[in-house]
Amino acid sequence: MDYTLSMTFVNTTGDKVSVSVSDVKPDLSQAEISALMDTIVAKDIFLSKGGSIAAKYGAQITERKTTKFDIK
Repeated sequence: MDYTLSMTFVNTTGDKVSVSVSDVKPDLSQAEISALMDTIVAKDIFLSKGGSIAAKYGAQITERKTTKFDIK
């Protein structure tokens, strides 16, 4: 299974901005995700079309299962 953390923020103009991280642990807690998002806002390392990320909006972990077939 592959797990992706998708975080949504609000930038300085009020637009939503998404940042995704692939291959995360499936058992990330809400507190860990919130702390990561706080760090992203505080460090101000991402810039969007509408300016800097200003606040947290929401997050989700998506699970993806891939089945491969060896067809010859």
